[in-house]
Amino acid sequence: MKAKAKRPLSAESPKTAPSEVRDLEKRLAEALGQLQTRNRELAEAQEQQTATAEILRVISSSPTDVQPVFDMIVRSAVRLCDGLHSFMGRFDGELIHFAAQYNYTPEALQMVQRMYPRRPDRQQAAGRAILTGDVVNIADVQADSEYATDLAVAGGWGSILNVPMLREGKPIGTIGVTRRQAGRFSDAQADLLRTFADQAVIAIENVRLFKELQTRTEALSRSVSKLQALGEVGQAISSTLDLQTVLRTIVARATQLSDTDAGLIYEYDEPREIFLPRAAEHLEAEILEIMLATPVRKGEGVTGRLAERLEPVQLPDILEAPAESRVRSALVRAGYRALLALPLVREGNLLGGLTVIRKTTGAFAPEVIELLQTFAAQSVLAIQNARLFREIQEKSAALALASQHKSQFLANMSHELRTPLNAIIGVSEIMLEDARELDRPDEVKPLERVLRAGRHLLRLINDILDLSKIEAGKMELQLESFPLAPLLEETASTIATLAAANGNVLDVDCAADVGTIHADATRVRQALLNLASNAVKFTKDGRVTMTAARVAGGAGDTIVLRVSDTGIGMSQRRPPPRRRPSRARPRRGLVRPDATHDRSSSSTTMRRYAI
Repeated sequence: MKAKAKRPLSAESPKTAPSEVRDLEKRLAEALGQLQTRNRELAEAQEQQTATAEILRVISSSPTDVQPVFDMIVRSAVRLCDGLHSFMGRFDGELIHFAAQYNYTPEALQMVQRMYPRRPDRQQAAGRAILTGDVVNIADVQADSEYATDLAVAGGWGSILNVPMLREGKPIGTIGVTRRQAGRFSDAQADLLRTFADQAVIAIENVRLFKELQTRTEALSRSVSKLQALGEVGQAISSTLDLQTVLRTIVARATQLSDTDAGLIYEYDEPREIFLPRAAEHLEAEILEIMLATPVRKGEGVTGRLAERLEPVQLPDILEAPAESRVRSALVRAGYRALLALPLVREGNLLGGLTVIRKTTGAFAPEVIELLQTFAAQSVLAIQNARLFREIQEKSAALALASQHKSQFLANMSHELRTPLNAIIGVSEIMLEDARELDRPDEVKPLERVLRAGRHLLRLINDILDLSKIEAGKMELQLESFPLAPLLEETASTIATLAAANGNVLDVDCAADVGTIHADATRVRQALLNLASNAVKFTKDGRVTMTAARVAGGAGDTIVLRVSDTGIGMSQRRPPPRRRPSRARPRRGLVRPDATHDRSSSSTTMRRYAI
């Protein structure tokens, strides 16, 4: 079939056209504003994510010194909060100590160094954050009757935001950022500063844990040859952050180093006050089943007393244990005669217990107890490191999933926006041409603005689409069977106005036997529309042909869709396509105008589509 598009004549009077144009321009401006706002929010989120990742990189590269982390945080706080200065202090439970700053004037820096260390009070935002354990957001320091303004005057700021650094709900420091003008910081900026505070706590904890580990490793290096073996155990534990692997390693090495016959490691459930078996070494299945079925309660037996005493407990002869003990008879039947239990404690909190058992009676030697105590302390650090790593992994996975959802949404929406926008651009071009031919100068400039805005919005949507496709990594297809002929007619109707504007003849050649196709109708329509719209845009006073044909093959019939035109063809930088005898060239790749093409025409990015 063959259809030549005709330019429709406007039924509206010249007096009503400007009103419609202004209404269209207003809607386009609103849409553009919303898109720009979302782009800005996306850029800010990406910048914050980059800053967070950079701080985490510094944390991992500086395990013994928090100062590089603090310096990175205060610089990022000023940049991302549109601030003037940034301050970080550490709190030891009594005094606030100056830790880091960025962009302070020499006068203000001297005042800060004279002021700290100091007790927290309400005269400074840092003191208020420590005292309240909450965000302090002072919109106007001059209007705050409790705030001491001498430092603000020296530093030249009018507002300040301060966030406490909390560990287990207790303040251990503070981060603040100032701004020259008065005005409240946004909730988003406060949340960002909270994130920086959490990262600072992680850095402090990492350094503290690392230094504790260093201290104990140095002590072990000065001990006897048995303690050297303990150093090897610490190295084995540090080779993995998987918690279950760490627990199995702990009990295996503890049994080996203490020269005992079996071992068991528990995790203490503080709310229920029970010890839950987590990993065992050389322990009979019967005993393990009893412990799993009836966990040890607080105060029950040797292991249960760990929750009350938080110190090693031993039983030189298991036969001396109360006869009603649920595991006593099973241990005796297996030949065990002595037991030693050690608590796994961190900052006064019981995390679990380590129990070793042997088949000979007698008290455990003091050096064995000391060895296992040191090993238990190292094990606690390994458990904490594994838990911290698991928490970071979960948060990273959540961030990655959120980013993927965002990208998928943008990829889906961008295609849906381009089709009506192309129609708007085409109609605007026709109206602009009519205004010029009818000598209506008062309509030309508004129409030109609408056309420029539409083309700019189209470029933005194309950029978003490209970015989202890269991030999403795939396109999900909604497969269905649908007739192909109506789709070609719909596409031809959509681009008919644009084809007529360029003086082109638009042909649709659909074979009678083409029938239906099983594919994603939306993607096929978009691919065909992209190819056809580019063909009519880059062809002047020529012919554009859309063809659909069924081709038989060994693996079944294939439907071939082709768009050809008599326009400018492929760029010289790409290999030329296989030519047919006629002038028409199949469009199968990216089409770009050459130096002689009229670059004022609108264009959309064309991709290679396999249908």
